[in-house]
Amino acid sequence: MKNLCLSALLLAATVLTSAVQAQVINGDLNHNQGLDVEDVTLLIDGYLTGASEVIETNSDYYKVDNSLIVGTWYASKTSSIVFEADGTYGGGFPYKFIPAQGEILMFDNYGNVVDDFRVIYLTDEVMIIKRNDGTYLKMTRTIPPQRVTSITLSATELSLALDGYEKLTATVLPSDADNPSVVWSSSDETVATVSQKGMVEAVGEGTATITCTAADGSGVQAICSVTVYKPYYNNGYEAVDLGLSVKWAIMNIGANAPEESGDYFAWGETEPKDNYNWYNWETYKWCKGSKTTLTKYCTNSDYGTVDNKTILDLKDDAAHANWGGTWRMPTFDEFTELQTKCSWKWTTQNGVNGQKVTGPNGNSIFLPAAGYRYDSSFSHAGSSGYYWSSSLYTGSPLYGWYLYFNPSNFYMNYNSRYYGRSVRAVCQ
Repeated sequence: MKNLCLSALLLAATVLTSAVQAQVINGDLNHNQGLDVEDVTLLIDGYLTGASEVIETNSDYYKVDNSLIVGTWYASKTSSIVFEADGTYGGGFPYKFIPAQGEILMFDNYGNVVDDFRVIYLTDEVMIIKRNDGTYLKMTRTIPPQRVTSITLSATELSLALDGYEKLTATVLPSDADNPSVVWSSSDETVATVSQKGMVEAVGEGTATITCTAADGSGVQAICSVTVYKPYYNNGYEAVDLGLSVKWAIMNIGANAPEESGDYFAWGETEPKDNYNWYNWETYKWCKGSKTTLTKYCTNSDYGTVDNKTILDLKDDAAHANWGGTWRMPTFDEFTELQTKCSWKWTTQNGVNGQKVTGPNGNSIFLPAAGYRYDSSFSHAGSSGYYWSSSLYTGSPLYGWYLYFNPSNFYMNYNSRYYGRSVRAVCQ
């Protein structure tokens, strides 16, 4: 057990919020139920002295009686203070308790007051101290139960296809809580159910809230919003109807789950590779080793053979080449529609950062912040997303349009075609 001086104990113990202060203190007042804590000047053993002029006429105003607080007081399972009967605490430093003033004076070895705290409530078992900042600390003679103080879920939002499922995990703090168990519940079991192990199952279209509640009576909760949609499949790969002109894949090309980064592709290439050479064009498919020798998708003779192609052919489209069906990469206009007609929210899904994009109809997709590839390195994974479109930047055939996003922004940009970027497919 950690034995602290009172000042350290006050800092280490959990601060009660104003709402909780009144509840805790009033709950201990027995015959003074409903007492406003802001009106309490002194409360010792159930006796209330409220007016300063009453205190000033009290003959015991300066009388010291340490016996009232002698012993060990616990603020939590791991924080305590011992007031010795010889008038010392914390390794031999003196203290004084003045009941009429409701003050505990803490001294150094030279007799200087180093701390001064106000006791507003004292019984044989409970002491409540009001801090200088107006917050309260409750201490007891017995070790108090360690209740749960926070719950964090592995996801705060889920978008599930009908009949799909996903497991939520709960991180409960503190780790030494006496009862770390949780209880799971759903606000609408016709939309989503949840087992007592956190397995969420999508049973009907709509939205529901999954709540994880501490079982120890502390009232601590965490919630996850679940949206259930009717799935659409194209050639075996799932798409989501966001209420836009095209349907959007639920995951990146090369990924097995929505939060996975998947593969990275140079613009107009259909296979990932180990090196995306950033200082020259040696490894890029559609040139002869330099930026002035483009062999396809060229609108300016200064950069190679002109063909005036500005949209990728399906055979050069990474989405179509890998998934088939009617899958393809989104155009500049389709990415613009995704930006302007949907709401965007930076979030975390299964531990992965990214943007949750919700369409006009309430359905959503998750775009992981997968970063990009250059040379043989990865960059900005976890903090930014870079998603190729199928559109060439007409200002220079060296560049392709891509969607960029970070936690606070999302917009279209263009850059050299040889960079390795993510691909999110669309279909009709």
